[in-house]
Amino acid sequence: MRVNRNTATAAGLFGFVLVIYVVSPVSQSADSFWALPVMLSILNQGNTNLDEYPQLLRERKYGGVECVTSSYQVVPTNGVSGCPLGSHYYYWYPIGTSIVALPLMAATDAVLRIVGPAADRAVGAHVGPVARAFLRRDYLAAHLLVEVLLSSILTAFTTVFLFLTARIYLGTGASLVLALLFAFGTSAWSTASRALWQHGADMLMLAIALYLLSLAPRRPAILPCVAAPLMLAYFIRPTSSIPLAVVGAYVFFHHRDQFVRWLSVAAITAAPFLAYNLYTYHRPLQSYYLLGLFLPPTPANLPRILNGFAGNTVSPSRGLFVFSPFLLFSLAGIWLSFRRKWMMPLACYVAAALALHWIAISDFTSWTAGYCYGPRMFVDVLPLFFFFLIPALLWLRLNEPRRLLSIAFYLCVLVSVLIHYHGAVHWAPYEWNGAQPDMIAHAWDWRDPQFLRGVFDKSPK
Repeated sequence: MRVNRNTATAAGLFGFVLVIYVVSPVSQSADSFWALPVMLSILNQGNTNLDEYPQLLRERKYGGVECVTSSYQVVPTNGVSGCPLGSHYYYWYPIGTSIVALPLMAATDAVLRIVGPAADRAVGAHVGPVARAFLRRDYLAAHLLVEVLLSSILTAFTTVFLFLTARIYLGTGASLVLALLFAFGTSAWSTASRALWQHGADMLMLAIALYLLSLAPRRPAILPCVAAPLMLAYFIRPTSSIPLAVVGAYVFFHHRDQFVRWLSVAAITAAPFLAYNLYTYHRPLQSYYLLGLFLPPTPANLPRILNGFAGNTVSPSRGLFVFSPFLLFSLAGIWLSFRRKWMMPLACYVAAALALHWIAISDFTSWTAGYCYGPRMFVDVLPLFFFFLIPALLWLRLNEPRRLLSIAFYLCVLVSVLIHYHGAVHWAPYEWNGAQPDMIAHAWDWRDPQFLRGVFDKSPK
């Protein structure tokens, strides 16, 4: 059987990226911790509650979970006593990440049932306790390794879909460059692949949606299918309501004949999640979606919002264009797409989704994103930035006098890769988190940028 060249290249790309991700030593499991027990609960108990982990809940002081009482009231846990009598424990964060990763977890378990015992006998004495627990299918003892493995697979798949999207517009070489830039020059490496955050699964859904949107001009019947990954992205992370709504508007205004089918696909995708929430909470959305996490848009809050607006892009420890400076060329790509009518009108809507996401994360009550490395709040929409790198790469290679800009681009790429390599393989940058009581002021402090922590063995003052 003859293998398509793109398929073979994509498979090789997936394998290469996955190996680099898995051997990178840093793991960031924190908020993501309960995503794995939820999957194990589904596979072993047929439910999503965490009641079977009483000791683990106590050890973690009931963090990251919530109580659903017998009357379906959702109440926070007590750090000492947990939930009221008769309540069930549920993961506080959206269930979408666990659902997306569940087939990977089931496949991993199936493989280890077959090869795990032999592998344990062969290498068990030569590997650490975490790897040995993994081979013995003790996934909770090996949860750091499991999270890195599953999140790495999700992010490697995202890389593949960005490659396939780029191949619609670019040659194989340029498409590989773009995909590898995503894999190793962004927070895909230093954040999304380091734990089962919401971001990795969310990025994958947006990358699939972009691929389908890029195919749709040639194959219009595909367009309604775009609703499926976008709706699934919403149940992974609420901010994905923005690309969902924006693409819905694109279909409504420019492909009206497809809109009913688009809505039907969206409804079919949403139905299992809504049914699950109604069954579990007696309401269509879980409590995470109902939190007041955004600042009211009042004049008094404007300085904080503007601070976040700038901080998410250019602050030394949370700025997207500081950690991945080559993405400045994506902004040039937006301008080029407008000027040259590239992928219009879709490009207008993708650019609008980026702008609205930027505004939303800047209005977030804590735009510094807690304990993390770099611009975590921008991770979800990285595929959208790479969509606009395509016209930028086309423009850079069209004219030889642009060599200086090409040199600047690749210098930015080098800086980006080094920064995210540091975050993926060294622990020192994570000591930056919590080192100062005022996280916002610390994020703006050029005397102690996170990406340089540990480079010169310099301790914070």
